[in-house]
Amino acid sequence: MKTLLVSLALALALPGCADDPVAQMAFHSQPGSAAGGATGMQQPSEDLEELVAPIALYPDVLMAQVLAAATQPADIMHAALWLDAHRGASALELAQAVDGRSWDAGIKALALFPDVLEAMNRNYAWTVALGEAYATDPADVLRAVQAVRRKALAAGELVRASHQRIIADGETILIQPANPDLVYVPGGRTFDVSVGHRFNWGWHSWNVDWRHGSLLYQDTPYLTAL
Repeated sequence: MKTLLVSLALALALPGCADDPVAQMAFHSQPGSAAGGATGMQQPSEDLEELVAPIALYPDVLMAQVLAAATQPADIMHAALWLDAHRGASALELAQAVDGRSWDAGIKALALFPDVLEAMNRNYAWTVALGEAYATDPADVLRAVQAVRRKALAAGELVRASHQRIIADGETILIQPANPDLVYVPGGRTFDVSVGHRFNWGWHSWNVDWRHGSLLYQDTPYLTAL
């Protein structure tokens, strides 16, 4: 077996968690068939798998929000500065304040995951590359996410736990929080997203259409401005 080392996972370490990165993953790659539907039309490149690896084990909705936000990298810089000025604010205060901003819905959604947004800003080149990859070929990016998940599952790196549910739908692997109001970020901490339910950019507005290879925002394919 060939070992796939995900170097960007270490680069995306959360503040105060230098030894516990956002997605610290090193697992063995095994030959296998691709997932069904649009996510299984072809095998993604290893480079693309490494690009998506830091977020591949995120819950589906959080991964969707990160991909959407990555298509607006300039706004991520602005949002990171904005978050720095709002340190100490509660989740509700952040949600109310960011709702009035003109940023993309993905950026607003990540205001409830400040550690993730700040990590994306710190690793700006990776964020730009991720956003460009999604804007160019959404289905290929999602195929790569599934490829990473299948390898992680085979290596025992992806397991059901008290904070998350792992669901195998054919060869497509879904990751969902056990409690829809409390979202665990791998290698990080748990965030309360319940306050976002009252806003149209909140957790409930996002999903992934794995079969057709696209993000969903308010039940329609998410379109970027790129």
